[in-house]
Amino acid sequence: MNDTYCPTKTDRARALLAAPRRTLPPALRMLLISVDGRRNVAALHEVARSLGLGRDALERLQGEGLIGAAQAPLPAAVLRSATAPDDELRRLMRAKMFALDLVGRMLAGRDAELRDSAREVDSESRLLAWLDEAATRIAATAGEERAQFFRQRVAEAAG
Repeated sequence: MNDTYCPTKTDRARALLAAPRRTLPPALRMLLISVDGRRNVAALHEVARSLGLGRDALERLQGEGLIGAAQAPLPAAVLRSATAPDDELRRLMRAKMFALDLVGRMLAGRDAELRDSAREVDSESRLLAWLDEAATRIAATAGEERAQFFRQRVAEAAG
């Protein structure tokens, strides 16, 4: 896939996302949710990386018929005028609040700086950056296994 193109969900993907969450691993499901026809392949690779997935995750989704052939990028004016639907905003805020609670439990009193920086999380890209920072701190404090557990649980909550 060309990094500048913007893939879209297929009808099969929309049906899968409407079904119970057990059909895809949580991180892959969160990546699929992020495919919106506005983000290009390069941005989606960053999302995949922050979820602990490899660069082959998009190809896997495409191979399973969940994302359509990448389309030409949308003009910048269209991207600027697009607003997130209410349920997308609710999903982001639910994930943020869940992640904050989990960080508090995992870092047990050593989370003040992360709580402060979470106040600036107002978009999916900022949430993903914040989740990366939180996972890095959890890994340093409690180990990589706990950080991976954190990523997985937040991905489940966001789905």
